[in-house]
Amino acid sequence: MNLLTGGADVTDCVCQRPPPPAASREFPVLPVAVSNFQRRLLSCLLLVAAAFAVYWPSLQNGFVWDDTALVLRDPFIRSWRLIDEGFGHFLFTDATASNFFRPIQRLTYTLDYALFGFRPWGWHLGNILLHGAAGVLLFLFAEKLVLRLGRLEARARRVVPLLAALAWIVHPVHTSAVCYVSGRADLLAALFGFAALLLALRSTESDHPWLRPAACVCFLGALLSKESGAMFLVIWLLLAWRGFEKTDAQSAPANAQTFRGGFRPARSFFPWLAAAALVVAGYLALRFSAEKIAPPAPKPTPVAVRPILAARAVAEYAGLLIAPGNLHMERELIVVGTEKILPAARRREYQTLLGLALIVAFAAWCRRARRDDPLVFSCLAASAVAYLPVSNIFPLNANAAEHWLYVPSAFLFLAVAVSLARGRFAKLLAIVATIWIAALGARTCARNFDWKNQRTFFEKTIAAGGDSARMFIGLGSLESTEHHDDAAIHDFHEALKREPDQPFALVNLGKALTRKGDFARA
Repeated sequence: MNLLTGGADVTDCVCQRPPPPAASREFPVLPVAVSNFQRRLLSCLLLVAAAFAVYWPSLQNGFVWDDTALVLRDPFIRSWRLIDEGFGHFLFTDATASNFFRPIQRLTYTLDYALFGFRPWGWHLGNILLHGAAGVLLFLFAEKLVLRLGRLEARARRVVPLLAALAWIVHPVHTSAVCYVSGRADLLAALFGFAALLLALRSTESDHPWLRPAACVCFLGALLSKESGAMFLVIWLLLAWRGFEKTDAQSAPANAQTFRGGFRPARSFFPWLAAAALVVAGYLALRFSAEKIAPPAPKPTPVAVRPILAARAVAEYAGLLIAPGNLHMERELIVVGTEKILPAARRREYQTLLGLALIVAFAAWCRRARRDDPLVFSCLAASAVAYLPVSNIFPLNANAAEHWLYVPSAFLFLAVAVSLARGRFAKLLAIVATIWIAALGARTCARNFDWKNQRTFFEKTIAAGGDSARMFIGLGSLESTEHHDDAAIHDFHEALKREPDQPFALVNLGKALTRKGDFARA
């Protein structure tokens, strides 16, 4: 059974046509089926081509930042015989300890090393292919979900999933996941997650016994790729809770479905709950049996501050999704030491108020969609669930990062596309959306060059506003390697202005001063 044909929806456009004349009844299904298959195939090829069109400059880039630890110095990617050892260790084996258990990421690095050695273009090619494949699976899942829940006319059911997936593929906010070899965890989690959702949704309309086990394997793959991959399992359980049922044939296409009413779960929910428990148990067994060195406990964010950071993050991310002009790796929502601290604090307070307004507007949109539009509500709920782990409600190692939008934005784009398709000026809005997508692609293509090499990466990030202590330490270490001790000392001092007790900055500053002969200060 081919995923491109979509199973039961191959003949969806036939359902609304009158039966053919008796003389031609022997040829009705095959031409339509081939047409639907060709349309899906062309759409998938277009999405992959779009991924290569906007990310081909990254093939000229090198390894930057965490790539030196995860690619150049990880011993477990050097041989197929070490794959089981790779599953037995967390990431960053020779650097700062971490809580990242992502053996699938390491497994793909093993393949890249076997094929390309340390030639960076091959590793970047892998990221582009994974991003394109994730976009294809997003499109197929979106098309199936639109067909099952959407009350759209036939043309809109074909265009909406394609536009949403295309916007997701070319959006420049995802460059920190695609252009960065170490960002592959997001790509893999999305790839397995969208595949799992597609297979699980197919299982609700097909009796094939392999669909549920295959979906569970993909859910486990998403978890083993990145911890936030667990949200795909939560999203599906929310869909399975309500179940699917046929809508009124007078008010929707014949193959459209909607959620069940009431608060009682569908009968199919409990088998999926048991399957989810097995997936989580398998993941935990692998995670807790792996060798781990606990990282230093981060300074906890006060509980009273977290809602403020959550509101600021919503405003920050909304600006990045709509008009991604100022992109950089390190983002900070807290005002740190600066000469213009009062204007910066004022801007952050305005950002807090804007974020609160956006949260209220999103809640109102969800409430209206829950009553009137099950498809839009499903997409909004999925986006909120995927965003929850990075919303600043829970403590993390940062309070904002562009690559954290990789999965939540996919469901949000689909919700927006469906809403626009039902608007009064749908054709005009489709033209505007196409122009916007083209502009996003151009911005993404230009953004690739910010990751060209270590120096370009650090300098571009700092110049764009990502002037964190970590960036200055990275740049200072690079200057030290190239024997530019005066520049290195300046960079380490800048890092200490932001974090006075930063140990890496202190140690590296001491080394640079020693090379300069300033032993007293060292």
